[in-house]
Amino acid sequence: MKMSLAIIRKTQESFDLAFQTKDADLLEKEIRFLLFSLGDSIPETFSESVRFVKLRETKLKPGEKFMSETFKMFVHEALEVLDEENLRNNELSNVKLLFEKLFLETTDCGYIDYDYDIAELVSTEYAAEYLEVSKPTIYKYLGNGLEYKEINNVKKIPKAALKLWSDPATAFELQWIHQEKKRRTQTLEEKLETIQGRITEYEIEYGGEFELLYGNLDDKDIDGLDEAVDVFDWQEYIEQKNALLKQIQVKRGTNA
Repeated sequence: MKMSLAIIRKTQESFDLAFQTKDADLLEKEIRFLLFSLGDSIPETFSESVRFVKLRETKLKPGEKFMSETFKMFVHEALEVLDEENLRNNELSNVKLLFEKLFLETTDCGYIDYDYDIAELVSTEYAAEYLEVSKPTIYKYLGNGLEYKEINNVKKIPKAALKLWSDPATAFELQWIHQEKKRRTQTLEEKLETIQGRITEYEIEYGGEFELLYGNLDDKDIDGLDEAVDVFDWQEYIEQKNALLKQIQVKRGTNA
């Protein structure tokens, strides 16, 4: 749904009130409205490329998760895009990328289902020429997150996805988005295996286990280290691992 300037202002005011009063319920309500409005705006604005956009099996994160300055800026950016004039002057690839990031930022599960017009989808041969790479490289890209649709068992790539992938920085973002989507379909055991792999990589790189190397340091001490970013990420992976182990125990009906 395209938004008039008046609706955008009212929506922004409602978001501001939710942030100011820390009203999680109001924030969830406005986030849901923002997500569906942005999704509806894509086929409305780019009807020659996209037939419909549907949010499937979606579950929002709790509103408490969004009480940050970073998320406020994200909301402002999304509302700016929804302005009718801005939508007309924007490209499908840019709006789609913002929508994907907002969706992953605000939901715990689910996926976005795009139905493209056949004219929007191109062959792997076309993609190879467009990106100036070989066809085997295109298939590698497909495995790493370049979007595609299977039409009669043939992989077809949206032009908007190719445009995004042609920029190295954006291609990196798309790979991150792909990994986030993949994690949503993994079993608990598969997630645990992935996280354990990251922990093992850090143990090899720094020559020991986290507790032995950094277990006696608080956040302030860690923040002063040259490798602070890695150490904080490592610590977060360990926390995720412990949470997953508990979930697996519950699933298996044990208290061990």
